Amino acid sequence: MIGLLGLNHKSAPIEVRERFVFCEEDIKRFIPLLKLNGVTGAIVLSTCNRTEVYYEMNEFVVPLTPSDIENLLFTFRKANKEVRKYFYHKENEAVAVHLFHVGSGLDSMALGEYQIVGQIKTAIQISKTHKLISCGLSKLFDDALKAGKQVRTETALNLGAVSISYAGVELASKKLHHLNTHPVLLVGAGQTSELTIQNLIKKSCSLFTIVNRTREKAEELAEKYHATVAEIDQLAELLLINDIVITSTASKKPLFDVQMVKDAMVKREDKPLFFIDLSVPRNVAMEVGDLDHVHVYDVDALNHVIENNLEKRKGEIFLAEQMIAASVAEFMKWFNIRALAPTFRTISTSFQEASKNVLDGMIKNREDEEYERALEYGDLITKKLIGMMIENIKSVTDNGCNREYITVVNQLFAQN
Repeated sequence: MIGLLGLNHKSAPIEVRERFVFCEEDIKRFIPLLKLNGVTGAIVLSTCNRTEVYYEMNEFVVPLTPSDIENLLFTFRKANKEVRKYFYHKENEAVAVHLFHVGSGLDSMALGEYQIVGQIKTAIQISKTHKLISCGLSKLFDDALKAGKQVRTETALNLGAVSISYAGVELASKKLHHLNTHPVLLVGAGQTSELTIQNLIKKSCSLFTIVNRTREKAEELAEKYHATVAEIDQLAELLLINDIVITSTASKKPLFDVQMVKDAMVKREDKPLFFIDLSVPRNVAMEVGDLDHVHVYDVDALNHVIENNLEKRKGEIFLAEQMIAASVAEFMKWFNIRALAPTFRTISTSFQEASKNVLDGMIKNREDEEYERALEYGDLITKKLIGMMIENIKSVTDNGCNREYITVVNQLFAQN
């Protein structure tokens, strides 16, 4: 079976989501804990809007319950079990339906956004690199990417789609008059920061300073967009000369605390300062937003900007849903038949061995040529019987869809 334990922007607020963000090192330590408990493979998809643990296990060998998976996660994250209400569980077809929606951008905060594709590919690669993936999950995620590509190619869902960075810039332009006259500090030099700069340039902005823990990445981005580069330990003084701060880093602790910003506001003589925090966990401490003339917006605060854009593309959702339903049906057909594969192998091996043993006992004193001919006939009859048996099993189990029958069939033909 395949399962999913997760939370996202629909089920949990940012203060809960940020507690469950996984970096590659976290994934490398967590998935082996699942594998010790019977999971054959897992993939963790962790973004600013979701953390989802996809896993596969043999459902015919006393699988872990959803509560077991939850407990392992909560113990790993040292989380109180009261957060359980923010999580959702899915199994088999429901997992495929969910992931195919995610891969198509239908489950994103920004409907149709493309950044999720890269995040899914990264999640797959991390599990492959550390040999934590399984065959079923590999097929599931590959098919989800294909379904997403079909939706984006054959519908207009992604036309006019907005990203989190776009929403952040739109919000800034609404809050500040003459946006292009305000200097902008970008903390982080990844894809989100680059998309943010591109959206700022469309608003005629050109005054950028980029800070990143790895200076080389900041310099590379700055060269492309004619920006200035500063050091991470200069953040406090950079607040004095920048009116807008946009953060998108993987830092697990706030980069801007209340005392740093409070001191900066004294020197700014209370000139307004805007923080647009696109990071999860958040880079700006919650208390900063309580300071006078300081405005802090996190990813959840961008919802209304994104919702205004949603109306333009609602008509494409129905077509996308049809494509996803067809893709899910194809995957489930493969997945259900695959559940019978061990039994098919057992039947084939058992029948062939039985045929050979009977023939060996009957004609062991005959000539070699006669023996070979008898084996050939025996093999033909055996294959015919195996084929009939397999077709009957497919019929009885509805091509693997009837999981109870699969259990009976697997037990019936299990080798001792």
